[in-house]
Amino acid sequence: MNKFTAVRHIITVLLTLSINTALFAEESQATPSNSPTSPSQTAPAENTKEYITPKPQSSRIEALKTSLAIRRLEHQIKTLEANGEPFLTLYRAALTSSTQGCVIMLHSDNEHPDWPDAIAPLRNAMPEHSWCTFAIEVPDIIKRAEPVKTTTPTADNTQQPAAELPNQALVFARIQATIDDAQAQDVSQFAFLGYGTGASYALGFLAANPSAGKALALIDIESPPNLSDYEVAQKIRQVSLPILDYYVNKTGNNQFAIWRKQAANQRTDKNTDFIQVDALPDRVNGRNSKPLLIQRVRGFLKQYTRQINQRKALPSAKKGLFYESPIDN
Repeated sequence: MNKFTAVRHIITVLLTLSINTALFAEESQATPSNSPTSPSQTAPAENTKEYITPKPQSSRIEALKTSLAIRRLEHQIKTLEANGEPFLTLYRAALTSSTQGCVIMLHSDNEHPDWPDAIAPLRNAMPEHSWCTFAIEVPDIIKRAEPVKTTTPTADNTQQPAAELPNQALVFARIQATIDDAQAQDVSQFAFLGYGTGASYALGFLAANPSAGKALALIDIESPPNLSDYEVAQKIRQVSLPILDYYVNKTGNNQFAIWRKQAANQRTDKNTDFIQVDALPDRVNGRNSKPLLIQRVRGFLKQYTRQINQRKALPSAKKGLFYESPIDN
């Protein structure tokens, strides 16, 4: 046996031992040595393993709470309940003497109620303009590492049953619980703002509850995976409210935006405006894009909601504060 053959023989033996060890480990996990050998025997309780299911949304919300605590903003957290389950909201009161109303905000999938792209700047800016804000925790649609299932159009023209939004009953219950809480604080006017898939929820809720709000802002609306863009766009026909459709065409296909515009034109109530704005010119401004977004939303609400006069009467001036008293001779 030459030197090369001996080395090859040693490597083969080592590989064989490694494979056998791995197979033995797998068999040990699949069939523990103390597993019952007959139906009458039971495995010891101390040998049962508890497998932890990853909960990315729970982790994300806990991280949000920690971030707010570090910034000393934990007082903005308000836990409400819907369908017997608690959920997180972030509440900010209007920073003026009177309140125009409250903007209910819904974030996009796999985000949270203080997401920096759109929800956070708007929920923090609107209170300066007499609006309170309620940002609601929305359950995840797509779980991490889960394949995305999309709908495909049918070949025939038969009427298909309308599909619901994912977790629709739960999300709508959360929105209603938020409205009830705000009404308990004497808020009487509501506007809705959704970002990404959150815009689809806001649109769907107002389609089902037409009298719940006075205006709707859709920011970069996205369809959930179980609904087509066409199906989501058709919900606009059911909303007889002023709508701001502020979007950037991310896919290179304007068809979704065209369908939304067409659905708005098909509404029977011709007195409600649909304002569709391509946000791309605003976004190219970099750091100025968020102030421009705030300006768009603020201007839209100012024009299409009932406005309370914020001016205060000037105090009566006392002349003694400005003029010297006459000197008695």
